[in-house]
Amino acid sequence: MGITASPNWGGWLVAYFFIGGIAAGAYFIAGLIELIGSERDREMARGAYYLAFPLLVLCSIFLIADLHRPERFWHMLIQSNTFWPMFKYWSPMSVGSWILSAFGAASFVSFVDTLAEDGRLGLGRFGGWARSLRLSPVGKLFAVLEMLAAYGLAAYTGVLLTATNVPFWSNTNLLGALFMASAASTGIAALLLLQHRTASHESLAKLETADSLAMGLELLIMIGFVISLGGLAGRFVTNPYGLVMLVGTGGLGLLLPLLLRLLAKPLGRNPAVVNALLVLIGGLLLRYGILFAGESLTSRVG
Repeated sequence: MGITASPNWGGWLVAYFFIGGIAAGAYFIAGLIELIGSERDREMARGAYYLAFPLLVLCSIFLIADLHRPERFWHMLIQSNTFWPMFKYWSPMSVGSWILSAFGAASFVSFVDTLAEDGRLGLGRFGGWARSLRLSPVGKLFAVLEMLAAYGLAAYTGVLLTATNVPFWSNTNLLGALFMASAASTGIAALLLLQHRTASHESLAKLETADSLAMGLELLIMIGFVISLGGLAGRFVTNPYGLVMLVGTGGLGLLLPLLLRLLAKPLGRNPAVVNALLVLIGGLLLRYGILFAGESLTSRVG
């Protein structure tokens, strides 16, 4: 059962979707590195672990701040009369709350494990144990769980919008896929921005290739998304918020970085920082455009 009234979401939700997407994308890449990357690539994974959990805490604050009764946020997980855990599989909000909690638990473990390996906050005595566990089959299994948790968080935000009765959001099944692709591109961009001076050239090249693939996929899904809107497509592409997404995300945040990367070798320059910033701006405008276009088109219909 979906949401049956226009939720009137605003800026806090844009920030939550954006920051959560970065955290999910970076954490997914970290899990992938643990499974198939080299030890040299792990510098990127460490950066993702230092990024994912603090960002998750931040976007949780944004989410709670958006509630009409913020002090009751725990009601999404716990029954107020029995204090037992509560899971409503038919409720997108309940499922999302548990996905967010699972991601928080997994990213916290990874965060503490990385602190131990790096000998920070007095956890250095556990560093050898943490490294051994990470390289063991248990560590590989946990990497799979990391990727599943990241996948759930990245897709959930788009699926949540689709589950409403807002015509613009519910007219398409591609919002989850679009938010997942955007999470990948923005998560990788954040890692490139954070570690462009410290990671190895080889690792950066791999990550830039992955980022290009993610951006290309996001662009294709965005085109499919507009087509899937059917009769609303015309109103979306002429709506100010729709234009923000199409021009800001499609042009500034995807096409321009791809073009700059394509021209990098002929020009003898690698615009890694500029590209990363453009992708992050595009990811923010994607959430802003989709969220407020839904509110705007719904108010016009009403």
